[in-house]
Amino acid sequence: MKGVVVLAASLVALLVDGFSPVASHHQRLSFRCAAPVDDDMKLAAIKAQEAFLQSQLKEIQRQKARVLATRRLRIGVVGFGRFGQFLAARFRRAPHDVSVLSRSDRAAEAADAGAISYFALGADSDVAEFMAQDLDVVVLAVSIVSFRETLERLAPFVAARCNATHAPLLVDVLSVKEHARRAMLELLPSEASILCTHPMFGPDSGRHGWNDLPFVFDRVRIRDDAIDRCERFLCIFESEGCRMVELGCRQHDVYAANSQFLTHLVGRMLGETGLSLRKTPVDTRGFESVLRIVETTCDDSFDLFYGLYRYNQHSKSTLLSLRKALADLELRLIHLELTDTTTSQSMIPPPPADLPRNPPPHQSLSEVRLINAESSSAASPADLHSSS
Repeated sequence: MKGVVVLAASLVALLVDGFSPVASHHQRLSFRCAAPVDDDMKLAAIKAQEAFLQSQLKEIQRQKARVLATRRLRIGVVGFGRFGQFLAARFRRAPHDVSVLSRSDRAAEAADAGAISYFALGADSDVAEFMAQDLDVVVLAVSIVSFRETLERLAPFVAARCNATHAPLLVDVLSVKEHARRAMLELLPSEASILCTHPMFGPDSGRHGWNDLPFVFDRVRIRDDAIDRCERFLCIFESEGCRMVELGCRQHDVYAANSQFLTHLVGRMLGETGLSLRKTPVDTRGFESVLRIVETTCDDSFDLFYGLYRYNQHSKSTLLSLRKALADLELRLIHLELTDTTTSQSMIPPPPADLPRNPPPHQSLSEVRLINAESSSAASPADLHSSS
C-alpha cells in the first residue's frame, strides 16, 4: 500500500503545478520562465498531463485490485442463464468463489463454470442451504419479467440471514433500474444492503473483454458492515477495465430509454420487417453497423425486449416518438412527391412484379396523417404506465 500512497501524492503534486515531485528545481523554474507562445502549446501541455494522469490512475486501480483480490468474495449467483454464466466465469477468474441457485437445471453449466456448489431455486431446503453459506454477495441475474417473483421467493431467507451474523450484499444486474430499486426496497428487510447495477454489455459485446465498457451502479443502501464487500465487488469490474458510472436509478432509465431500448426497438423492427436483411458485396460501413444491431438485438430473448418496454416507464414515450418521427418523414416524402414537377410519372420505372406496388400518393397521405394524429393524441407515458 505504500506505493499507492506515494503515487497518490505524486498525482496531487502534478495537479497543483504540472510536475512530478521528483522534478528538479531547475526543471520547474525553466518551465515557468518559458511562457507558452500560444494556446496550442498550452493545450498540448494539458493533454500531456491528462494522459499522464490517466496512466497513473490505471496503475493505482491495478494496485488496488491486487490488494482487494487477496481476500476472496463468496458470491452467490441467482439465475444461471446466458448472462449469469457470463458473469460467473469472470467472478471465478478474479478469482472468487461462486455458488449457483437456478430455477432451471443448470448443474452441468455450474460445474463447467467452476462453481463450488449448485442448488435448485424450486426447493425450500436448497434455497435455505444456498443462503446459509455465509455469502458475501448475492447477484440476482434473472430476467426482468421474473425479477419480482424471484425476489419474493428469496426475501424470507434474506431476512433470516440479516438476523444472523453475516448478511449478504444484494446486487441486481437488470437493464431497468427503477423497477429493481423499488422491488428491492419494498421486499427486502431494512437491514439488507442493496447495490443496483447495470453492466451495459453482455456475452456478445463483452466476449473479447470489458475494457472501456460502461458499468452503471447506484449504492441504494449500503450498511456499514457491507461497505468493504461493496468496494471489492465493484473492483471486479473496475479491474477488468470497465468505465465505472455512478448514476441514480431514475436517471439511468431516462438515458436507457433513448439508447438501449431504442437500439433493441430498431433492431427488432428491422429484423422482423420481411426485408431479409443480409450481407451483400456492396455493403457500406453504415449498413454493416445496421446488420450488427439486428444480429445482437435479435439474439437476445424477447423477454428482455418486453422487459425493457414494460418496466421502464420512459420506453413508451420513446416508442411513440419513433412512430411519430417515421410518420413525419413519410409525410414529407409524400408531400414532395405530390408537388414534384421536375419528373414525370412516365420517367419512373415500375417496380418489379415480385414487389408490392405503392399505393397512390393521396391514399398514402391520408394513412400517414391518421398515424400522425394517433401518435400525437396518445396518452402520456406516465398515463400509459399507470394503466398497464
